[in-house]
Amino acid sequence: MVKLKDYIEIIGIAAVVFSLGFVAYEIRQNNDLMAADARQVRTSIVIDAWRFAAENGDLAELRVRERNGEELTKAERERVDAVVMAVLVSLDWQFGEMSKDSPELHQVLENQRYNFANKSEYRRVWKDRKNAFRPEFVQWIDENVVDRAPR
Repeated sequence: MVKLKDYIEIIGIAAVVFSLGFVAYEIRQNNDLMAADARQVRTSIVIDAWRFAAENGDLAELRVRERNGEELTKAERERVDAVVMAVLVSLDWQFGEMSKDSPELHQVLENQRYNFANKSEYRRVWKDRKNAFRPEFVQWIDENVVDRAPR
């Protein structure tokens, strides 16, 4: 004979199972929102970088002059270096936050391979300042960007 106590235990177990399912659902929603937020942050970084380049024509001129082999003053070189370092710091953040097999990180790699292959300031600044970054990030950039960027 089933007693009231047995019914209460069954209802309690069902409530625990339902609660765990609900918590799992909430965690999944939270993860989806965090991923969307990370994509939005990355998009904002990229937009800001392009906007900065568009709004600072004199800086674009300096970068073109360097690529053409023209000598820059120390102050001009510092400006170019600062822009490249900002990109590298952003890459470091993306490396730490994104899954290593994510499509977004693959896109980042392709963009940086292009930069390292076609924009001399990237290779120069990386060589001069890569010691400012975590060793695992340096290894990742060297193996996945620098060594794979056509010259």
